Amino acid sequence: MTKLLHIGLGKCASTFLQRDIFPKLEKKINTNYIKLNKNDFFDIKKKEFKYSFFENYKNIEKLLPNDFIISNEGFFSRGWEFSRIEKNFECIKNNFSDDTVILIIIRNPYDLLNSIYCQSIHNMNIVKPENFFYIDDKEINIRVNNRFNLHNFNYSKLISLYKSYFKKVVVVKYENLKKLDFLKNIFNLDDEYLQNLKKNTSKYYNKSISKYGINFILFLNKFFDVSKSQKFIRKFINPPNNIIFKIKNKILSLFYLRSFFQNKFDRIFPYKKYYISRKFIPLDIEKKILEYDKLDF
Repeated sequence: MTKLLHIGLGKCASTFLQRDIFPKLEKKINTNYIKLNKNDFFDIKKKEFKYSFFENYKNIEKLLPNDFIISNEGFFSRGWEFSRIEKNFECIKNNFSDDTVILIIIRNPYDLLNSIYCQSIHNMNIVKPENFFYIDDKEINIRVNNRFNLHNFNYSKLISLYKSYFKKVVVVKYENLKKLDFLKNIFNLDDEYLQNLKKNTSKYYNKSISKYGINFILFLNKFFDVSKSQKFIRKFINPPNNIIFKIKNKILSLFYLRSFFQNKFDRIFPYKKYYISRKFIPLDIEKKILEYDKLDF
């Protein structure tokens, strides 16, 4: 019997696990891969919780089968901010027994924060790079004005929190994730099966807009509200049910920046990733990277 709860972090290959690994494990080991948006056990509505998916439940595990896999990169904290990791931990603790295996994926701190910023622009939540990150220990809300609060940003603290209650906490570095060795530490899998799983590791999900696209969007945003205009255009891009919709969508997609850069520009010109200046991150990021490099699991 194995109960696995994958709690995060965001921008750490969660989509890869959710699409390529967990569904295959479900069949291989005869477990239940339970998706939040559609399952037969519980119903979580995002509009009804403030900081944790499980805040409105108590002992949700009683509703579940004996073996399960549940995965969401936001379980450790809604909006991926660390300011509420203690509250989220308490909610998870109140819903899952201590023999539940906790899976945490961590990543080089600079790469993680850079990807979070790129994702924000990718989603058309446009904030200047120098204004995106801030630290406020009194801020009660998350993602205020689409910005990211770095208060409490600490991998060791997060890991220690879960180890204080759960018997088995598996921590994997993003850079080693696709080796899939961590799965042997959770399930009884042989090397041959792991090798077959690794064949899927060449896939890349949620690739952000290129450096050129992000810089162009930031430039346009100096003159008008790009986010507002993009939401307006997006409303008119409909499912391609007929040839007229297909033609209309094709024309509109030229003005929908995310689609234009991902599907047109980035396929013609060599892709270059955007990197936010380290001076715009109000942490001793070099120290954080050194601490991360010393972590060994």
